Amino acid sequence: MMTAMGDSDLAALAANVPRVVGGDASAWNELVVRLEPLLLQLLRRGRTLGPMRHNVDDCRAVMISVLERLSKNDFRGLRLFQPWADANPGKDFGDWIRIVTVNIARDHVSARLGGAARAGSDDEAPLNKRMLNTLASLLPGDDDYRLAFRPSMTNVQLARELLEYAARSLESTQLHALRRWMDGASFDELAGELGLANPRDADKLVRAALARLRRHFGGRAND
Repeated sequence: MMTAMGDSDLAALAANVPRVVGGDASAWNELVVRLEPLLLQLLRRGRTLGPMRHNVDDCRAVMISVLERLSKNDFRGLRLFQPWADANPGKDFGDWIRIVTVNIARDHVSARLGGAARAGSDDEAPLNKRMLNTLASLLPGDDDYRLAFRPSMTNVQLARELLEYAARSLESTQLHALRRWMDGASFDELAGELGLANPRDADKLVRAALARLRRHFGGRAND
C-alpha cells in the first residue's frame, strides 16, 4: 500500500478532471505539474516498489507510466475516475490515484524482475532449471508435502510471488545478485558486476538471499 500522504492536495486535483476530459489542454498541464511531485512522494515513501523506491529512475518511470495511462486514447484512463467515484461514496481522487499507482508500480517491479514475474501461466514463461530448483528448495523436503503445498498455485505464480517478495524485502545488492544468479550468471560474473573481492562473496550474497526467502516461504508452507 502507498502511504497516505498529501491527502488534501490529491483530493483537490479532482477539480481538474472534468476540465481535462472536456478538452481543456491547459487543465491537463496544470494537473501534471501538481500531480508529478505527489506521485514521486508516494512512490518514494510507499512500500510497493520495495528497494526500488530508493532509485529515483524507478520512481520516475512509474510516475511517467501513470501519466501515460491517464492520458492515453483521449484520456480514457482519467475518464474512469468519475464512474469509480460514483460507485465508491466517500472516496476521492487521492484514493483512486493511489490504486492506479500501486497497480502500475507492481507491474514495474514485475517487469524489472524478468519474464517469469510477468507471465500468467507456465506455458507463457517456462522457468529455467535454476529457478525451478530454487522454488523446490523453499518447500519442505517430504515429497507428499510438496504435492499438497498450495495446489492451486502454478510454478510461475509461485515464482512471481517469490520475486515480488524479494524485491520488497532484500537489500538492493542482494536482490541484484539473486536475480542475476537465477538468470544463470556465475559467481565470477556476479563478483565482477558488483565489484566484489572474489566469487565467494557473491556466493554468500546469494545464499543469504535464498535463506531469507526460505524462511518466509518455508514458514508459510507450515501454516
